[in-house]
Amino acid sequence: LALGDIGRLMARAIPEHGVDSSSLAFSGAPSPAVDPPFPTDEVIAHRTTLAVVAADQLPVLQEWHPELFEATDRMIAYCFWEMSQLSDAGVRGLDLVDEVWVATDFVRDAFERVGTVPVRRVPLPIAEPVPSSRARSSFEPLADTGDRTVVGVTFDHFSVLERKNPLATIDAFVQAFTEDEGPILVIKTLNAEMHPEPHGHLLERAAGRRDIRVWDAHLSRSDQFAFLSHLDVLVSLHRGEGFGAHLAEAMWMGVPCIATGYSGNLDFMNDTCARLVGFSMIDAADGGTIYPTGTQWADPDLDDAVTALRELVGDDDRRRALGAAARSRMAARPDEADMVATIGTLLHHPFA
Repeated sequence: LALGDIGRLMARAIPEHGVDSSSLAFSGAPSPAVDPPFPTDEVIAHRTTLAVVAADQLPVLQEWHPELFEATDRMIAYCFWEMSQLSDAGVRGLDLVDEVWVATDFVRDAFERVGTVPVRRVPLPIAEPVPSSRARSSFEPLADTGDRTVVGVTFDHFSVLERKNPLATIDAFVQAFTEDEGPILVIKTLNAEMHPEPHGHLLERAAGRRDIRVWDAHLSRSDQFAFLSHLDVLVSLHRGEGFGAHLAEAMWMGVPCIATGYSGNLDFMNDTCARLVGFSMIDAADGGTIYPTGTQWADPDLDDAVTALRELVGDDDRRRALGAAARSRMAARPDEADMVATIGTLLHHPFA
Protein backbone atom coordinates (compact mmCIF):
# COMPACT_ATOMS: atom_id res chain seq x y z
CA LEU A 1 0.00 0.00 0.00
CA ALA A 2 1.08 3.63 -0.47
CA LEU A 3 0.98 4.09 3.30
CA GLY A 4 3.37 1.15 3.64
CA ASP A 5 5.74 2.76 1.13
CA ILE A 6 5.71 5.95 3.20
CA GLY A 7 6.36 4.04 6.42
CA ARG A 8 9.29 2.22 4.83
CA LEU A 9 10.69 5.50 3.50
CA MET A 10 10.60 7.05 6.98
CA ALA A 11 11.95 3.93 8.71
CA ARG A 12 14.93 3.96 6.34
CA ALA A 13 15.56 7.71 6.15
CA ILE A 14 15.34 8.60 9.84
CA PRO A 15 18.35 6.53 11.01
CA GLU A 16 20.27 7.27 7.81
CA HIS A 17 20.14 10.96 8.74
CA GLY A 18 21.30 10.55 12.30
CA VAL A 19 18.14 10.06 14.40
CA ASP A 20 18.30 6.93 16.58
CA SER A 21 15.28 4.71 16.01
CA SER A 22 13.93 1.19 15.95
CA SER A 23 11.15 -0.12 13.73
CA LEU A 24 8.11 -2.34 14.11
CA ALA A 25 6.07 -3.71 11.18
CA PHE A 26 2.29 -3.37 11.37
CA SER A 27 1.21 -5.71 8.60
CA GLY A 28 -2.55 -5.82 8.88
CA ALA A 29 -3.32 -4.99 5.26
CA PRO A 30 -4.34 -7.89 2.98
CA SER A 31 -2.49 -6.33 0.04
CA PRO A 32 0.54 -8.35 -1.20
CA ALA A 33 3.73 -7.90 0.82
CA VAL A 34 6.73 -6.16 -0.67
CA ASP A 35 9.40 -8.42 -2.11
CA PRO A 36 12.05 -8.55 -0.80
CA PRO A 37 10.69 -7.93 2.72
CA PHE A 38 11.63 -4.63 4.33
CA PRO A 39 13.96 -5.19 7.31
CA THR A 40 12.64 -4.17 10.74
CA ASP A 41 14.24 -4.94 14.10
CA GLU A 42 10.90 -5.48 15.88
CA VAL A 43 12.28 -3.84 19.01
CA ILE A 44 10.57 -1.16 21.10
CA ALA A 45 13.60 0.82 22.22
CA HIS A 46 12.27 4.34 22.67
CA ARG A 47 9.61 6.26 24.56
CA THR A 48 8.41 8.20 21.50
CA THR A 49 6.52 6.39 18.74
CA LEU A 50 5.80 7.61 15.22
CA ALA A 51 2.95 5.47 13.88
CA VAL A 52 2.52 5.66 10.09
CA VAL A 53 -1.04 4.37 10.30
CA ALA A 54 -4.43 5.59 9.09
CA ALA A 55 -6.30 7.27 11.95
CA ASP A 56 -9.16 4.78 11.85
CA GLN A 57 -6.66 1.91 12.21
CA LEU A 58 -5.02 3.22 15.37
CA PRO A 59 -7.38 1.17 17.59
CA VAL A 60 -6.34 -1.93 15.61
CA LEU A 61 -2.68 -1.07 16.17
CA GLN A 62 -3.38 -0.79 19.91
CA GLU A 63 -5.21 -4.12 19.93
CA TRP A 64 -2.41 -5.92 18.08
CA HIS A 65 0.47 -4.19 19.88
CA PRO A 66 -0.63 -3.09 23.36
CA GLU A 67 3.00 -3.30 24.46
CA LEU A 68 3.81 -0.43 22.10
CA PHE A 69 1.28 1.86 23.73
CA GLU A 70 2.36 0.79 27.22
CA ALA A 71 5.98 1.68 26.42
CA THR A 72 5.21 5.02 24.72
CA ASP A 73 5.13 8.39 26.46
CA ARG A 74 4.54 10.38 23.28
CA MET A 75 2.44 8.77 20.53
CA ILE A 76 2.55 10.57 17.19
CA ALA A 77 0.49 9.48 14.18
CA TYR A 78 1.65 10.33 10.66
CA CYS A 79 -1.67 10.32 8.84
CA PHE A 80 -3.31 10.89 5.50
CA TRP A 81 -6.96 11.37 4.64
CA GLU A 82 -8.67 11.91 1.31
CA MET A 83 -11.69 14.00 2.31
CA SER A 84 -12.16 17.34 4.02
CA GLN A 85 -13.85 15.68 7.02
CA LEU A 86 -12.64 12.70 9.03
CA SER A 87 -14.79 9.62 9.48
CA ASP A 88 -16.17 8.86 12.93
CA ALA A 89 -13.67 5.99 13.18
CA GLY A 90 -10.84 8.37 12.35
CA VAL A 91 -11.95 10.82 15.03
CA ARG A 92 -12.07 8.02 17.60
CA GLY A 93 -8.57 6.95 16.62
CA LEU A 94 -7.21 10.35 17.59
CA ASP A 95 -8.06 9.59 21.22
CA LEU A 96 -5.04 7.26 21.20
CA VAL A 97 -2.39 9.79 20.10
CA ASP A 98 -0.80 12.93 21.49
CA GLU A 99 -0.36 14.66 18.15
CA VAL A 100 -0.71 14.17 14.40
CA TRP A 101 1.86 14.87 11.70
CA VAL A 102 0.68 15.39 8.13
CA ALA A 103 2.26 15.88 4.71
CA THR A 104 -0.14 18.30 2.98
CA ASP A 105 -2.21 21.39 3.71
CA PHE A 106 -5.36 19.50 2.70
CA VAL A 107 -4.82 16.78 5.30
CA ARG A 108 -3.77 19.29 7.94
CA ASP A 109 -7.03 21.17 7.50
CA ALA A 110 -9.05 17.94 7.87
CA PHE A 111 -7.40 17.04 11.18
CA GLU A 112 -7.45 20.57 12.52
CA ARG A 113 -11.22 20.68 12.01
CA VAL A 114 -11.52 17.91 14.61
CA GLY A 115 -9.59 20.05 17.06
CA THR A 116 -8.73 17.34 19.59
CA VAL A 117 -4.95 17.00 19.07
CA PRO A 118 -2.17 19.28 17.81
CA VAL A 119 -1.40 18.94 14.10
CA ARG A 120 2.04 19.60 12.61
CA ARG A 121 3.28 19.65 9.05
CA VAL A 122 6.14 17.34 8.04
CA PRO A 123 7.13 17.34 4.35
CA LEU A 124 6.96 14.04 2.51
CA PRO A 125 9.89 13.60 0.12
CA ILE A 126 9.34 11.65 -3.06
CA ALA A 127 12.68 10.33 -4.24
CA GLU A 128 13.36 10.18 -7.94
CA PRO A 129 12.01 6.81 -9.09
CA VAL A 130 14.45 4.23 -10.43
CA PRO A 131 12.56 2.22 -13.05
CA SER A 132 13.62 -1.23 -14.16
CA SER A 133 14.98 -1.77 -17.65
CA ARG A 134 11.77 -3.41 -18.90
CA ALA A 135 10.82 -2.27 -22.38
CA ARG A 136 7.40 -0.85 -23.16
CA SER A 137 6.53 -3.90 -25.23
CA SER A 138 7.23 -6.25 -22.28
CA PHE A 139 4.10 -5.07 -20.45
CA GLU A 140 1.07 -7.04 -21.60
CA PRO A 141 -1.31 -4.13 -22.33
CA LEU A 142 1.46 -2.13 -24.04
CA ALA A 143 2.88 -4.93 -26.15
CA ASP A 144 1.26 -3.93 -29.44
CA THR A 145 0.88 -0.17 -28.93
CA GLY A 146 3.87 0.77 -31.07
CA ASP A 147 4.02 4.55 -31.39
CA ARG A 148 0.36 5.10 -30.43
CA THR A 149 -0.22 7.56 -27.61
CA VAL A 150 -0.90 5.69 -24.36
CA VAL A 151 -3.08 7.29 -21.70
CA GLY A 152 -2.84 5.54 -18.34
CA VAL A 153 -4.69 5.20 -15.06
CA THR A 154 -3.29 3.26 -12.10
CA PHE A 155 -4.94 2.47 -8.77
CA ASP A 156 -5.34 -0.13 -6.03
CA HIS A 157 -8.85 -1.40 -5.40
CA PHE A 158 -8.16 -1.10 -1.66
CA SER A 159 -8.14 2.67 -2.28
CA VAL A 160 -11.84 2.52 -3.26
CA LEU A 161 -13.01 2.64 -6.87
CA GLU A 162 -15.45 5.51 -6.27
CA ARG A 163 -12.73 7.74 -4.83
CA LYS A 164 -10.11 6.96 -7.45
CA ASN A 165 -12.88 7.39 -10.05
CA PRO A 166 -11.41 5.58 -13.08
CA LEU A 167 -14.92 5.27 -14.56
CA ALA A 168 -14.86 9.02 -15.20
CA THR A 169 -11.62 8.64 -17.17
CA ILE A 170 -13.25 5.95 -19.32
CA ASP A 171 -16.23 8.21 -19.96
CA ALA A 172 -14.01 11.16 -20.85
CA PHE A 173 -11.82 9.03 -23.13
CA VAL A 174 -14.85 7.63 -24.98
CA GLN A 175 -16.17 11.16 -25.51
CA ALA A 176 -12.79 12.50 -26.58
CA PHE A 177 -11.83 9.85 -29.15
CA THR A 178 -13.43 7.39 -31.53
CA GLU A 179 -12.34 3.78 -31.26
CA ASP A 180 -9.93 3.91 -34.18
CA GLU A 181 -8.69 7.46 -33.69
CA GLY A 182 -5.30 6.38 -32.35
CA PRO A 183 -4.75 6.68 -28.60
CA ILE A 184 -5.01 3.78 -26.17
CA LEU A 185 -6.35 3.93 -22.60
CA VAL A 186 -4.75 1.44 -20.18
CA ILE A 187 -6.16 1.07 -16.67
CA LYS A 188 -3.67 -0.69 -14.41
CA THR A 189 -5.32 -2.09 -11.28
CA LEU A 190 -4.20 -3.99 -8.19
CA ASN A 191 -6.10 -6.44 -5.97
CA ALA A 192 -9.03 -7.00 -8.33
CA GLU A 193 -9.48 -10.55 -7.01
CA MET A 194 -10.30 -9.16 -3.58
CA HIS A 195 -12.81 -6.66 -4.99
CA PRO A 196 -14.67 -8.56 -7.72
CA GLU A 197 -17.78 -6.38 -7.73
CA PRO A 198 -16.12 -2.98 -8.28
CA HIS A 199 -13.68 -4.55 -10.73
CA GLY A 200 -16.68 -5.95 -12.61
CA HIS A 201 -18.11 -2.43 -12.85
CA LEU A 202 -14.81 -1.27 -14.32
CA LEU A 203 -14.73 -4.06 -16.90
CA GLU A 204 -18.34 -3.41 -17.83
CA ARG A 205 -17.69 0.31 -18.43
CA ALA A 206 -14.66 -0.49 -20.60
CA ALA A 207 -16.36 -3.27 -22.58
CA GLY A 208 -16.85 -2.86 -26.29
CA ARG A 209 -13.86 -0.61 -26.93
CA ARG A 210 -10.71 -2.17 -28.38
CA ASP A 211 -8.76 0.94 -27.43
CA ILE A 212 -9.47 0.55 -23.67
CA ARG A 213 -7.57 -2.12 -21.75
CA VAL A 214 -7.91 -3.12 -18.10
CA TRP A 215 -4.92 -4.93 -16.61
CA ASP A 216 -4.68 -6.24 -13.04
CA ALA A 217 -1.16 -7.15 -11.94
CA HIS A 218 1.15 -6.91 -8.95
CA LEU A 219 4.45 -5.38 -10.07
CA SER A 220 7.68 -4.76 -8.22
CA ARG A 221 8.36 -1.13 -7.39
CA SER A 222 10.93 -0.81 -10.16
CA ASP A 223 8.63 -2.45 -12.72
CA GLN A 224 5.75 -0.20 -11.63
CA PHE A 225 7.99 2.81 -12.23
CA ALA A 226 8.94 1.41 -15.63
CA PHE A 227 5.27 0.99 -16.51
CA LEU A 228 4.55 4.60 -15.49
CA SER A 229 7.53 5.86 -17.48
CA HIS A 230 6.17 4.25 -20.66
CA LEU A 231 2.88 6.16 -20.44
CA ASP A 232 2.45 9.29 -22.54
CA VAL A 233 -0.14 10.76 -20.16
CA LEU A 234 -1.22 9.75 -16.65
CA VAL A 235 -4.79 10.62 -15.64
CA SER A 236 -6.30 10.86 -12.15
CA LEU A 237 -9.86 12.16 -12.04
CA HIS A 238 -9.93 11.45 -8.32
CA ARG A 239 -12.54 12.71 -5.88
CA GLY A 240 -9.92 13.26 -3.20
CA GLU A 241 -6.25 12.46 -2.48
CA GLY A 242 -4.33 12.72 0.76
CA PHE A 243 -1.17 13.12 -1.31
CA GLY A 244 -1.18 11.29 -4.65
CA ALA A 245 2.21 9.56 -4.68
CA HIS A 246 1.68 7.92 -8.08
CA LEU A 247 1.19 11.38 -9.60
CA ALA A 248 4.35 12.67 -7.96
CA GLU A 249 6.31 9.65 -9.18
CA ALA A 250 5.08 10.12 -12.74
CA MET A 251 5.99 13.80 -12.62
CA TRP A 252 9.53 12.91 -11.50
CA MET A 253 9.87 10.81 -14.65
CA GLY A 254 8.57 13.58 -16.88
CA VAL A 255 5.19 11.98 -17.56
CA PRO A 256 2.58 14.73 -18.06
CA CYS A 257 -0.42 14.40 -15.75
CA ILE A 258 -4.09 15.28 -15.98
CA ALA A 259 -5.57 15.44 -12.48
CA THR A 260 -8.49 16.83 -10.54
CA GLY A 261 -7.53 20.25 -9.18
CA TYR A 262 -8.46 19.31 -5.64
CA SER A 263 -6.96 17.91 -2.43
CA GLY A 264 -3.46 16.79 -1.45
CA ASN A 265 -1.97 16.70 -4.94
CA LEU A 266 -2.12 20.51 -5.03
CA ASP A 267 0.88 20.56 -2.70
CA PHE A 268 3.07 19.63 -5.68
CA MET A 269 0.81 20.38 -8.66
CA ASN A 270 -0.35 23.60 -10.27
CA ASP A 271 -1.27 24.77 -13.74
CA THR A 272 2.38 25.26 -14.70
CA CYS A 273 3.35 21.59 -14.28
CA ALA A 274 0.10 19.64 -14.75
CA ARG A 275 -3.22 19.90 -16.55
CA LEU A 276 -5.64 20.40 -13.67
CA VAL A 277 -9.30 19.60 -14.26
CA GLY A 278 -12.09 21.71 -12.81
CA PHE A 279 -14.58 20.23 -10.36
CA SER A 280 -17.63 20.83 -8.22
CA MET A 281 -18.30 19.51 -4.74
CA ILE A 282 -20.95 16.81 -4.35
CA ASP A 283 -22.23 14.61 -1.55
CA ALA A 284 -20.06 11.54 -1.07
CA ALA A 285 -21.77 8.34 -2.12
CA ASP A 286 -20.74 4.70 -2.48
CA GLY A 287 -17.72 5.18 -0.27
CA GLY A 288 -18.38 1.90 1.48
CA THR A 289 -17.51 1.82 5.16
CA ILE A 290 -14.50 4.11 4.77
CA TYR A 291 -15.82 7.50 3.76
CA PRO A 292 -18.58 9.09 5.81
CA THR A 293 -22.00 9.65 4.27
CA GLY A 294 -23.09 13.26 4.51
CA THR A 295 -19.70 14.75 3.66
CA GLN A 296 -18.55 15.97 0.28
CA TRP A 297 -15.87 15.19 -2.24
CA ALA A 298 -14.90 16.46 -5.69
CA ASP A 299 -16.77 15.69 -8.89
CA PRO A 300 -14.35 16.41 -11.77
CA ASP A 301 -15.83 18.27 -14.74
CA LEU A 302 -16.20 15.70 -17.52
CA ASP A 303 -16.21 18.28 -20.34
CA ASP A 304 -12.98 19.79 -19.02
CA ALA A 305 -11.45 16.31 -18.77
CA VAL A 306 -12.40 15.64 -22.41
CA THR A 307 -10.76 18.92 -23.41
CA ALA A 308 -7.64 18.08 -21.42
CA LEU A 309 -7.30 14.68 -23.07
CA ARG A 310 -7.62 16.18 -26.54
CA GLU A 311 -5.10 18.91 -25.69
CA LEU A 312 -2.38 16.54 -24.51
CA VAL A 313 -2.95 13.56 -26.80
CA GLY A 314 -2.91 15.77 -29.86
CA ASP A 315 0.15 17.88 -28.99
CA ASP A 316 3.57 16.24 -28.58
CA ASP A 317 5.24 19.58 -27.80
CA ARG A 318 2.74 20.36 -25.04
CA ARG A 319 3.30 16.96 -23.46
CA ARG A 320 7.07 17.38 -23.52
CA ALA A 321 6.89 20.87 -22.03
CA LEU A 322 4.48 19.81 -19.30
CA GLY A 323 6.58 16.74 -18.48
CA ALA A 324 9.75 18.84 -18.21
CA ALA A 325 7.99 21.34 -15.92
CA ALA A 326 6.69 18.48 -13.80
CA ARG A 327 10.15 17.01 -13.35
CA SER A 328 11.58 20.41 -12.39
CA ARG A 329 8.81 20.89 -9.85
CA MET A 330 9.55 17.55 -8.18
CA ALA A 331 13.31 18.17 -8.11
CA ALA A 332 12.70 21.41 -6.19
CA ARG A 333 10.64 19.76 -3.43
CA PRO A 334 11.99 18.95 0.07
CA ASP A 335 14.21 15.88 0.18
CA GLU A 336 14.77 13.22 2.84
CA ALA A 337 17.28 15.36 4.73
CA ASP A 338 14.71 18.17 4.94
CA MET A 339 12.09 15.74 6.25
CA VAL A 340 14.38 14.32 8.94
CA ALA A 341 15.53 17.81 9.95
CA THR A 342 11.89 18.78 10.49
CA ILE A 343 11.28 15.58 12.46
CA GLY A 344 14.34 16.26 14.63
CA THR A 345 13.11 19.75 15.40
CA LEU A 346 9.62 18.55 16.29
CA LEU A 347 10.94 15.74 18.50
CA HIS A 348 12.87 18.28 20.56
CA HIS A 349 9.97 20.74 20.77
CA PRO A 350 6.89 18.83 21.96
CA PHE A 351 3.62 20.59 22.53
CA ALA A 352 3.08 21.70 26.09
